[in-house]
Amino acid sequence: MSPALPLTGGCLCGAVRYTVSEVARETCTCHCRMCQKQSGAPFMGFVTAERQALSLSGEVRRYRSSGFATRGFCPICGSALTFEYDHEPALVGLTVGTLDDPEAAPPTLHWGVESQLSWLKLADGLPHRTTEEDEAFQAAIRKAASPS
Repeated sequence: MSPALPLTGGCLCGAVRYTVSEVARETCTCHCRMCQKQSGAPFMGFVTAERQALSLSGEVRRYRSSGFATRGFCPICGSALTFEYDHEPALVGLTVGTLDDPEAAPPTLHWGVESQLSWLKLADGLPHRTTEEDEAFQAAIRKAASPS
């Protein structure tokens, strides 16, 4: 089920606000170690939007978290806001927790589950996918690792 549009959201302090009028995929949770470390939580939720459908106000600072991805955050309050893969330049992931109505974007997939914490028991019936099973992700890793 795709979320009802438009989606609106922003950071904790209100310095960054956004509206998105088109989503590219359904929402997922990511259990990878980078998302765990960035959020300080067992996983993060993302809704992937078409970049051209995203209207953003305020400063978003970016951090290059790997050789193939960048994460955006508010420089004032530190709220994690965006996730951007190099191999998907037309798309941007928005953190579900920053939506004004996070209930509007329920997850449809658990991703990166090889890093799911053993004590986290999810009985929601959603599919689980490892990063190894994601061919586009594996191709991005290979590209980032190869000499330019």
